[in-house]
Amino acid sequence: MSGKQQLVAFVHVRDVGGRTVAYGPGEDVPAWARKQITNPKAWGDVESAEPSQVEAPSPAGTGGDLEAPPRAGKGSGVEAWRDFASRKGVDVDQDASREQIIAACEAAGVVAREE
Repeated sequence: MSGKQQLVAFVHVRDVGGRTVAYGPGEDVPAWARKQITNPKAWGDVESAEPSQVEAPSPAGTGGDLEAPPRAGKGSGVEAWRDFASRKGVDVDQDASREQIIAACEAAGVVAREE
């Protein structure tokens, strides 16, 4: 990879205050956050990236290619949410809880926050 590296996927990192911060394709990522993003699949070469490789997931409510799982009841388990996050390009830890995955999806804008 010869060009400048940029994100090609949405990622979530913790800032010094412990808050989750989301970064996505095309965004400037500060040095402190770059150090935390260790998944090589999250990074791409700006010069070689094609527009289709850096498209953001559809925001909630736009009728994207996949609807969010329910938040309670049948079909609301951690695996359903992990699969949804993966299909929407939201990077989550393998050991993340269902609630953490939902929060990451909310932060990435692929599901609406519950009121």
